[in-house]
Amino acid sequence: MSVTVQSTTYSAAPSAAYAGMIVGNDYETISMVNVEASAAMPFGRGVIFKASNTTDQDALVPSAEGDIVAGILAHSHAYERSWTNAAGTVMGELSSAGLLPGAMLNVLRRGIIWVIAEDAVVPGDRLWVRCTAGGAGEVVGGCVPADEGTETIPCSNQGVFLTTAAAGALAQLQVDFTNSPT
Repeated sequence: MSVTVQSTTYSAAPSAAYAGMIVGNDYETISMVNVEASAAMPFGRGVIFKASNTTDQDALVPSAEGDIVAGILAHSHAYERSWTNAAGTVMGELSSAGLLPGAMLNVLRRGIIWVIAEDAVVPGDRLWVRCTAGGAGEVVGGCVPADEGTETIPCSNQGVFLTTAAAGALAQLQVDFTNSPT
């Protein structure tokens, strides 16, 4: 289906999605809180359970190979864009980099989600989540199709890529973080 406006046709069903978009209706999410000191959390990236947490909902960006991945940060249109009021206080939850510290998070535990594949992927490639960004194009929390030593957290029994994508492009990733990581 498409819509035509002044001789220009726009698709009513775009062929691609956006990072963090959940696919279908068969999924499970949990609510968490970004407890990073200053780091925003982008949609479609892995987040971890905080080891020494204040609450059971505390989430951080990955930082070590031994971290336990809680899930993938799911997108929502419900977040308020951040802005600064006249007193200089930052309001809202969503910056241009992602969800700000203190924001509530929807974290996908089981289901299919669109992510940006850090490296080229094909259906069947298994998941590793980046905990150290060491080179160009590498991002903490990024989804990669191969073990890169101490730079990635093994999640090979928790995620599998379902679509083909070039490095830096969108891919569908099926996850079940209730499974053992390896």
